[in-house]
Amino acid sequence: MQTTGKVYAPVKVSDLSYSFKAVETHSDIAFEALRTILPPKKFFFPQEETIVMCDGDQISEVVEVPTPFVVFGVHPCDLAGLLALDKIFLSAPLDSHYQRRRRAAVIVGLSCLPDKHCFCRSMGTDTPNKGYDLFLTDLGEEFYVQIKSQAGLEVIQACSTFVQSVNNDDNDSYKDFWSERDKLFERTFDSSKLPNLMDMGWNDPVWDQLAERCLSCGNCTPVCPTCYCFDMVDVAMFNTQKMEAKRDRVWDSCQFSGFAAVAGGENFRPGPIDRLKFWYRHKLHGFDDAIEIPSCVGCGRCTVSCPAGIDDLPGVVLTLLQKTNMKDAVQ
Repeated sequence: MQTTGKVYAPVKVSDLSYSFKAVETHSDIAFEALRTILPPKKFFFPQEETIVMCDGDQISEVVEVPTPFVVFGVHPCDLAGLLALDKIFLSAPLDSHYQRRRRAAVIVGLSCLPDKHCFCRSMGTDTPNKGYDLFLTDLGEEFYVQIKSQAGLEVIQACSTFVQSVNNDDNDSYKDFWSERDKLFERTFDSSKLPNLMDMGWNDPVWDQLAERCLSCGNCTPVCPTCYCFDMVDVAMFNTQKMEAKRDRVWDSCQFSGFAAVAGGENFRPGPIDRLKFWYRHKLHGFDDAIEIPSCVGCGRCTVSCPAGIDDLPGVVLTLLQKTNMKDAVQ
């Protein structure tokens, strides 16, 4: 796989944490990793990047030409996250910076088993339908490989000495894996009810309870596979000869107190409850209205990263379901 460029894969960085990092051999890869600290969106939508440079009187766009690279070990929920970002950055007006990185990448998906924080099955993002070049299902002693693109086929052809055609037993093992995996999800709900649920539960006291604990730290947004808010920051660099400056695009968070502040001292979402409700609605309703897919993929990162221990998203959903006439949506 090295012939396709640098390979990034989950690497163990602490007793409890994993991160996508460059690897040299398969022994560097933490195949057991369930969720990385940051999702693979960081490869295509960096935390900070320079968009425009000013050199004296010359102003020019910074056009990065990325070298080919591989992102290995992308789980189904993160594949769905990338597809959601594609809807944003590859629709008009197209983001050429994002597009160039996507075209340079080979995505290799990998199966996983859920823990108590996973609810991708409820969000319909638990199976590898698309968004990858290759997908590997771990069958124990071997991997069942699905090929989705020409780039994926070329990788397999380059590794032909390590692969063989599947037989009926392989197909049965593949189906058994996914069937047994489905039984491991602890909580599920009918996500088709979510838009109506968010409308009906807009004034529910659960939001006040969450807001009392929210620190407005913004931890939930950088770890989310689909959060894409950013700010543009102009940085001036003076020297004795001429003025230089740059415009950077940096990640931002709708949970920051100043995110919705505007000139004149007005703030459209001044308190934690306003920001929390906005974020939940965007994930479960607002994004779906325009893009026709939810922007929550059920990865559980927001729950794991919250220092205030705020109830996870399925917990909020199930609470609202129990308080409405939509109890039958709980499965």
